[in-house]
Amino acid sequence: MHQTTIQVRWGELDPYSHVNHAVYSSYLEHARVAALGELDRGMEALTVSGHRIVIVRSDVRFRASATAGDELLITTRISEVRGASMVWHQTIDRGKDRIVEAHTHAAFVSLGGRPTRIPDDLREALGTLT
Repeated sequence: MHQTTIQVRWGELDPYSHVNHAVYSSYLEHARVAALGELDRGMEALTVSGHRIVIVRSDVRFRASATAGDELLITTRISEVRGASMVWHQTIDRGKDRIVEAHTHAAFVSLGGRPTRIPDDLREALGTLT
C-alpha cells in the first residue's frame, strides 16, 4: 500500500467550484507514479528497462466532491497481478469521507507497445503494494 497527499488547487475546479472529474484521473495517476517511484521502478527506470505501464481501463466511482483547499489522501494498492497486466485499486479520502474509488487496469508493454510479461523483480516489488 502507498499513500499520497494532495492539496486541491483553485485551478482544478469546475464552474461549480468542485474538482473537475477529469482532474481526479490526474490525481490517481500522480499517486500510481509516486508508488512506483517509491519502489525504485519509476517512469524513467521503466523506460530504461525498455518497458511502459499503460492504462487500458479505468472505472471511477465519484461519491462526493472536493473543493479548493481540501487535503486529499490517495491510497494505492495493487489488487491483482497477472502475466502482463495488473489492477490498481485506489481510494481518495477527505478526512473520514471516502470521495472516490477507482479500479485501473494496466498492461505491461515494451516501448513499441507490445504486451510483455512482467519481470519477476518488478512482480515482487508490486507485491508490496497489496
